[in-house]
Amino acid sequence: MSEGIRTTQVAIIGGGIMGVAAQFQLAENGWTDSILFEKAELTSGSTWHAAGQIAHAVGSRVMGWINKTSIETYKRVEKETGQSIGWHEVGGLRIATTDAEVDWMNSIMGVGKLLGLPMDLVGPEEVAKANPFYKVDDVKAAIRTYADGHIDPSGVTMALAAATRARGAVIERNNRVIGASRKGDMWLLKTEKGDVLAEHVVIAAGSYANQVGEWFGLKIPSVSCLHHYLVTDTVPEFEGRPELPVMRDNAFGGYIRQEQKSGLIGIYEGHVCPTVWEMPQGAPWAAENELFQGDYDSIGDFLLVAFSKMPILAELGIKRVVRGAITHTPDGGMLVGPSGAPNVWLSCGSSIGLAWGGGGGKVLADWMVHGETEINTRGFDPRRYGDFASDTFIVERTKDEFMRRHDTPSPGQQFNSLRPLKRHPLYDRLAAKGAVFGEVSGWERPRYFGAVGEVEQIGWGHQSWHANAMAEAKATRSAAGVIDLCAFAQFEIIGKDAGAVLDRLSTNRIPSKDGRMSLNHLLTEHGRFETEITIWRIAEDRYFTGSPIARATPDFEWIRAHIRDDEDVQMINRSSDWGMLAMSGPASRRILSGLTDVDLSNKAFPWLSGQEINVAGIDCYALRVSFVGELGWELHAPLDQIGVLYDALFVAGEPHGLTDIGSYAFNGMRLEKAYRASGELTTDVGPLDVGLDRFVVSEGRDFNGREALLNREPEWELFYAELHADDIDIHGGEPVLFNGEPVGQTTSGGYGYTIGKSLGWLFVRKGTPSTGLSVQIQNRDIPVTVHPQALFDPQNQCPRSED
Repeated sequence: MSEGIRTTQVAIIGGGIMGVAAQFQLAENGWTDSILFEKAELTSGSTWHAAGQIAHAVGSRVMGWINKTSIETYKRVEKETGQSIGWHEVGGLRIATTDAEVDWMNSIMGVGKLLGLPMDLVGPEEVAKANPFYKVDDVKAAIRTYADGHIDPSGVTMALAAATRARGAVIERNNRVIGASRKGDMWLLKTEKGDVLAEHVVIAAGSYANQVGEWFGLKIPSVSCLHHYLVTDTVPEFEGRPELPVMRDNAFGGYIRQEQKSGLIGIYEGHVCPTVWEMPQGAPWAAENELFQGDYDSIGDFLLVAFSKMPILAELGIKRVVRGAITHTPDGGMLVGPSGAPNVWLSCGSSIGLAWGGGGGKVLADWMVHGETEINTRGFDPRRYGDFASDTFIVERTKDEFMRRHDTPSPGQQFNSLRPLKRHPLYDRLAAKGAVFGEVSGWERPRYFGAVGEVEQIGWGHQSWHANAMAEAKATRSAAGVIDLCAFAQFEIIGKDAGAVLDRLSTNRIPSKDGRMSLNHLLTEHGRFETEITIWRIAEDRYFTGSPIARATPDFEWIRAHIRDDEDVQMINRSSDWGMLAMSGPASRRILSGLTDVDLSNKAFPWLSGQEINVAGIDCYALRVSFVGELGWELHAPLDQIGVLYDALFVAGEPHGLTDIGSYAFNGMRLEKAYRASGELTTDVGPLDVGLDRFVVSEGRDFNGREALLNREPEWELFYAELHADDIDIHGGEPVLFNGEPVGQTTSGGYGYTIGKSLGWLFVRKGTPSTGLSVQIQNRDIPVTVHPQALFDPQNQCPRSED
């Protein structure tokens, strides 16, 4: 080691709220050997100019947990250090002026129920009592919260820094990191004040994250967008009365709150997203405490609406305009977790830094120190973006996300920018047949088939396409259906040690005979789900795996990272250049037999097996498996041959009633069969929590996470349930109630089109009774019946059919 080079366990680049909170949480977890590098003063990037709101009325339990954890962390640090965080617990009102907004507010009432956060759905009279200066003429409803408010960005950051230093960690201001390189198993950081060797690096560089990421070979999907808030002159009516709650109203795309004795109005323009420092260059290093000229032409119409909502502000002067850069990502979620580069972690891409900092920091610290977190992390995982995330995509989709920040969320809602982003050869064929598409990791996948050019109707209850999906499902059960699953993670794993690696990672035994298949779960060191894959043994030294397309990058990297240096294993990622068609239904064998010379009988081609066969002149990997619980085959082939294969299937299948199916029918049929999907296999639970004991074979063998899995008593169990409602289904994330009190939440759901029942999965605390349960959807308590087995083909006869 060179003389004078310092070493540290963790180097953190960036001294805004995300970096300082991450360092504090690491220290809380015992990792005090850390150095945080800030090129200027703490908060001098984007944190210092934040408006500082923290809300509880949010769209999911995970984000509610993040915000709740942030507030709890900040209050604890204030008490510990005695340093004020400037917390104003004034509560909030989220306003609904349309029926769609009322629906959304009904849906998020469940977040408060799940987290024990006090909130009420109130009418205009209650809004007027809480804020007598707000016009309620067009208010239909509002969510009132009580334990949230706003915070001083600099105060809370400095309090966290003081608490972190007290634990022995180091913060270096005015010391910019200027480069990084790999040195053995460490990272060598070059700083303005000397070199530092770090075992781990956390990139918390905010608007500078793009160029910092390049040092580590990373493309960080984060864009700096400009956001306005304005502070008025003193409001005489604010004198001598309690501080007003924070008002949020989509009518003007923003918020209004009290700032001391002035009004503060924040606006997100819905028609434009001004960006600065676009990637990959990022913010100039000289930028510090940067603000931009206000643009009244851009926000003028929104500002007029805000004044009409709170007229006491309309005649006042504006004494301060704050227009600063805030980082956003293409899907609106922050980037917290492993980056994909060895021991490089991200804590950036946060558009609501004060609300997310404390909770995001805890997620990161738990992940780094313990290898797992309290909550499902997939929505934050920086590796969730695939190779489709080009610079153009990152910028344009982020602009789309910014402009939708105050749209009303609704099931089925999608982004429209750059669509279709990735077309495979089936796209035009399917569009011409009336496919209505959804985007899946950059690819277009049919949701259902309707009229050519049809636009999907979205909403919380059953929509017009419900009948289309029902027809597709029934046609599949009676004859056969084919679904485009070209967006699928497909790997070949070859070499003399390939089987040993897969067996070492899998809870289930891998296939012991050529041609056989198995369902396998890969676990973290702590016995929680990393992923689920199917494994087909082609030969002793050659395997083929499949998993959801969103897992293509993380799964490939995770498996590859567990290959030892002395093992003969090569991995080939076919996810981008291969596709897959899944054909299921009782006529599947008859259709496929007309296109191949291979014997497809049960004896020659049994269930859960695969073969390399020729179909209509195209060499395919054919796997006899069906996620809808029917006789069926998956046909995997190069993407440039998928169109020919598809056409041949429909020529052969027309006499047998072959139909196209979309993801809505597909999901409904998998629920009828009681198959679990990614919503049930989250990173905070393991196989024994979700009733997958039969896929855990521990006797006489070792596998990753085995001891942790077997030594941990399951805290949860998974119930398969029928929802007693005719007009609405489970979407996932709703509270499960027993005697009116929350005992868990739903994970996924939908309609079982061929049995005429609404179905879903419920996560509940271990020991919860299976009777007397209900699910809170749209603020309605709807009874459920728990079923011990699948409602369709519980004996599993259909997939094994000889027909």
